[in-house]
Amino acid sequence: MNFKITITAIILLVLIFKNGAAQNNNLKFNLVKGINGKPLGKITAITQDPHGYMWFCGQGDKCIYRYDGNRIISFRQDSLNSNTLGMTNLETMYADDSGIIWIGGDGLDQYNPATGIFKHYKHIEHDPGSLVDNHVSTILKDRQGRLWVGTLRGLDRLNEKTGKFIHYRNEPGNPKA
Repeated sequence: MNFKITITAIILLVLIFKNGAAQNNNLKFNLVKGINGKPLGKITAITQDPHGYMWFCGQGDKCIYRYDGNRIISFRQDSLNSNTLGMTNLETMYADDSGIIWIGGDGLDQYNPATGIFKHYKHIEHDPGSLVDNHVSTILKDRQGRLWVGTLRGLDRLNEKTGKFIHYRNEPGNPKA
């Protein structure tokens, strides 16, 4: 029995190394430079939209970047303009199938590149339909197109038609939670 296992392991290793050696190792990387040729700094998330644009969360520069393969455009918060990025602490982002860019950090932002409009979601005390917490760490849409938002205080699901959130919390001892 040990002989069969040894022979099988040797054949498996030969196949792995044979195929691994046949791979093309000539990978080409291009350095993506930021505005004015400066490095992008600390990037906390990367996503690609359906149009092929790459989006980066630039936590160091407190902005998001859109890269089209040739140039970079940055989007920043402007406290005098509500139609800008709604936060400076950027943690995560997600591009959905319709091209909407979702940005999380100190709240949740929705950016529509087709219209150039930002929509902001924040936790509002005494509003049970608002975001449960302003620290958003993850964003994802499921197969049914529902947007899920992970926060420090639990999981939220956004009803995009109403703009209200349904909260899901872990309650130890409650099997339905």
